[in-house]
Parts: sequence; C-alpha cells; structure tokens
Amino acid sequence: MKKFRFRLDTLLDIRKRKEDEIKLRLAEKNRQYIEAQRKVNSIHDQLKELQNSEKERRGSNESIMMLRHSVSYRFKLKEDLLQAGKKVDEIRGEIARVRKTLVTATRDRRAIELVKERRLAEWKKEYRTEEQSFIDDVSQQGFIRKVQSQKG
Repeated sequence: MKKFRFRLDTLLDIRKRKEDEIKLRLAEKNRQYIEAQRKVNSIHDQLKELQNSEKERRGSNESIMMLRHSVSYRFKLKEDLLQAGKKVDEIRGEIARVRKTLVTATRDRRAIELVKERRLAEWKKEYRTEEQSFIDDVSQQGFIRKVQSQKG
C-alpha cells in the first residue's frame, strides 16, 4: 500500500505561516502598548514631581514669571498625558483587532489539521485492514501447504 499523503499540506503550511505572521504582529502591538504605557507612567511621574516641587516653592516668595512657567509646564505635561493616553487606547483597539484575526487564523489552521487527522485515521484503518488481509492469506497458504504435505 502506498504511504499516506495529504494533498492539503501546502494549504496547511500557508495557514501556519499566516498564523505565525499574525502572532508576530500581535507581539509588536504588545511591545508598542508597553512602550506607550511606560510613557504615560513617565509623564504622570513628572507631573507628580512638579506638583510636589510647586507646593514647596509656593511657600516662599516667587516671581510671577516662575509661576507662569510652572503653570505652562504643568499644562504641557497634562496635554502630553492626554495624548499618551489616547495612544494607549488606540493601541489597545489595534491589539483587539489583531487578536480577532489571530483567532480566525487559528480556527482556519485547526480545521485543516482536523481534516488531516481524519484522513490519516482512515488511511491507518485501511492499511491495517489490508495488512490483516495479507497476513490471513499467508496463514491460509501455510495451512494449505501443511495439510497437503501431510496427505502426500
């Protein structure tokens, strides 16, 4: 009997590669998310430091220019924090879309694998049946020879 061949192996390989590419895209998006989150945390820390230093300085007499600069810097930090937060939310949305794509790709690959497993099981069953038939024929011929040799 000829050996098992699955004609959809090429399609299965293509689907595996596609799934791997999507996994790489997801990893990249996760990396971007971590970077964006670090940026948000950094800006948040800077804002806390500014507020703490301003509390200490406001006790002493301070020029109006210094006060104006600190207020401007605080507004800039808050704006940067908002922009970084928007970026984090945007990346989260992209991650969700990539995950959905990955689920679809995994489902497609698994469908082909199930077809392969089913066909392999059928092939094995046919192979065992054919092999058993061959063994039965050999045993039967041996028995016939044995019976004929005892007669003759």
